[in-house]
Amino acid sequence: MRAVIAVQARLKSTRLPRKVLMDIGGKPMISQIVRRCKATRFPVLISAPPEDVADIVKETHLDVVAGPEADVLTRLLLVAAHAKATHVVRVTGDCPLVPHDLIVRAVEEAARTGAACVQNWRPRTFPDGFDFEVWYVPFLVSLMARMKPESPEREWFAQWCLDKKIPNIPITRAGESLADLRLTVDYAEDLEVVRALYEDQGDDIWESGRVVQWCLEHPEIMAKNAKHVKSFGERPKDVPKL
Repeated sequence: MRAVIAVQARLKSTRLPRKVLMDIGGKPMISQIVRRCKATRFPVLISAPPEDVADIVKETHLDVVAGPEADVLTRLLLVAAHAKATHVVRVTGDCPLVPHDLIVRAVEEAARTGAACVQNWRPRTFPDGFDFEVWYVPFLVSLMARMKPESPEREWFAQWCLDKKIPNIPITRAGESLADLRLTVDYAEDLEVVRALYEDQGDDIWESGRVVQWCLEHPEIMAKNAKHVKSFGERPKDVPKL
């Protein structure tokens, strides 16, 4: 198998515009995500809308593959084709603590089982912000053939697939769920939390267990964005079924 990580990014985020370029630990957030993903030893590419590519490259000097903003499925397949990959790992640009060790575990599971998808957020047992999926590229190609070119499901295809209960393998945490820990970035309070963690982490790249330990040791910091904790499985109500 050959796996590639696609970091999904755009600059038109509504709640926190251009958040992927905001500073965390002395680097743009997207650069920190790529740095963590590269710890897997898999190739990493940023997937972004064409109009955002120049700004992202200017700020990060990273490799970007352009694709339609609202068609995430096509964007992932463009990354897979660029890397000649059999599997593509989807990581979103608002998860600066993406767990590289869990990605390696999931890719190994995908290779062993041949599953269409291996993912770690349904059921949610890890913090919000650890999310990723490993997709088998031929499955995504077949999915593309089922969806109309302008279908909204192409943006939310991962949620759609899991809602439809496609065969998938969940990577879960042993013990108590940590779903109430929020490490994704959508609001100013989220940035406060993540910046505090990066201040202690420094140039190290902590594995998932060390990140979780830090969160549990700093409840006063985790309380800063607790009002934004959301229930698992939310998806836009206006996305029609295929």
